[in-house]
Amino acid sequence: MQPVVAFVLVASWVATAQGQSRAMGTASQVDQSATAAAAWRASASPSEDIPVGTFVSVSWRGLALAKHLSHGPAFSAGATFQNGLFRVGLAGFGRPGPINPRTFSVQSANGTDYKDASTLTLRSDGGFVGVHMALAFDLPEARWLSVVLPVTVGQAAFGYYLFGDDRDTPDGRPVSAWENELLDARDSSASLGVEVGLQLGVNLPSQSWLRPFISVHYLWTPGYDAYVSSSYAGPSVSLGLELGYGL
Repeated sequence: MQPVVAFVLVASWVATAQGQSRAMGTASQVDQSATAAAAWRASASPSEDIPVGTFVSVSWRGLALAKHLSHGPAFSAGATFQNGLFRVGLAGFGRPGPINPRTFSVQSANGTDYKDASTLTLRSDGGFVGVHMALAFDLPEARWLSVVLPVTVGQAAFGYYLFGDDRDTPDGRPVSAWENELLDARDSSASLGVEVGLQLGVNLPSQSWLRPFISVHYLWTPGYDAYVSSSYAGPSVSLGLELGYGL
């Protein structure tokens, strides 16, 4: 019986040693994961205190303003405060007419003919710019993800215009004079613009000054009143890059 007892004791000791080894390995893996996460957070966020910094962002927007699809460039730039928590600056976007082929067919005001036709085919252009304010922070449990909540208040101005051969007027008058006459002097309109948004960016571990992002926005245009449309409000989405010190 003594050999059996000895075997049981040895087997129990081996099993206990293996269990302790596995437990130590698991704890080591957990420690390594925690260390890696801490390293990411430390490298993704600046360690120095930056009470005042700067930021510049450039992006390309897909627009769904005035109930149609278009696109154009956008920007924001200004100063950051309290390690990037608050932002103040300027922001805006453009909707260039030449790169947006969408056309709008309308009847001229009072039935006035233009080149023997009362139906006009127009293109649109315009833009928005204003004072930009934002709250920016990293998610506590996902420090690689930054969140920006922007609000921009300024002026929106969009209009409609004759294009192509229609810009060669039949009587030599400036095309702007014809547009005013054909569109009841409301070929364009300026109004208050108020835009809110949500921006999500990726904090790059080794490049704290650079941040790719995606954002969504909504623009209101109270007081806008052009001949073709009484509002130029709508949503938009952007893809862009943000650069700065103290992001």
